[in-house]
Amino acid sequence: MKPKNILFIGMGAIGSLYASKCVSNTVEISCVARSDKDEIQKKGIRIIHPNNDESIFYPKEVFSSIKDVNNQPDYIVITTKVLPNQSLVQDIKPLIGKQTCLVLLQNGIHIETAYQHMYPDTPLISGLAFVCVAKIAPATIHHQDYGRLILGLYPQGTHKYVTEFAAIFDSSDISCKVSDTIQLERYKKLIWNAPFNPLSVIYKGKTTQELLADKVIKERIIAIMKDVQRLAASDGYKISDDSIKKNIDDTLTMKPYKTSMCLDWEAGRPLETDAILGNAIQRANDNQCDIPELRLLYDELKIKS
Repeated sequence: MKPKNILFIGMGAIGSLYASKCVSNTVEISCVARSDKDEIQKKGIRIIHPNNDESIFYPKEVFSSIKDVNNQPDYIVITTKVLPNQSLVQDIKPLIGKQTCLVLLQNGIHIETAYQHMYPDTPLISGLAFVCVAKIAPATIHHQDYGRLILGLYPQGTHKYVTEFAAIFDSSDISCKVSDTIQLERYKKLIWNAPFNPLSVIYKGKTTQELLADKVIKERIIAIMKDVQRLAASDGYKISDDSIKKNIDDTLTMKPYKTSMCLDWEAGRPLETDAILGNAIQRANDNQCDIPELRLLYDELKIKS
């Protein structure tokens, strides 16, 4: 059987880690790495694992631009930051074949709409990564903790492409769950992302542990989580109070962690303000849902970014 061709677009921390975890002999991994192409081709991608062991991953092909890709992959996995005014939706058009499936492994809610409108006949997998990982140097990432994935067909339901893509990770140490209600899963992740990512910037680089150690900040985190809970309910998705408590408890047990947004802010890179907060506020406006904490947080983060 011919190996499935998987193209990763965006070789930051997330793209590099999960590309390296596609260890099945039934796939061939290529990638678009705008800034690290030469480094990856010469030395591979260096991965420091949670136990401090190291490994090197070599994609089959490395491209510096989408325009250089010369085939139509079976899966296009997009792991770039979700930023305004990106042309990525249009840029991938020559790569979309009859057999192609799109996979969005990105943060935020309602990020899939533009892709669905542009490619209505192309299966679209929405994916969530629960992981502590950072890019610490060119073609070098540090995987600190966790790593599980949740994948689902957008907007809901099941498809053979989802189970097939999830099965690719069976030979790795990555736990991969398939959900038929992926939008609910996105809201559940937003419960964590909405407070911790922005607050790590607003409070000037505090780790997750430092944020929770401050009583006032912890109370604010819970209030933001309740806003997300209320927004999800207005969209038809119920998130329990226990889910809020579990997010707090799980974060307390994980290693002290600087969020990806905090690392972007410290490096002077653009922030995913709209994907994580802006889309939520737009949805709240549509649903006439009261989310005062999220609105305040958005205004504060806009000043920082």
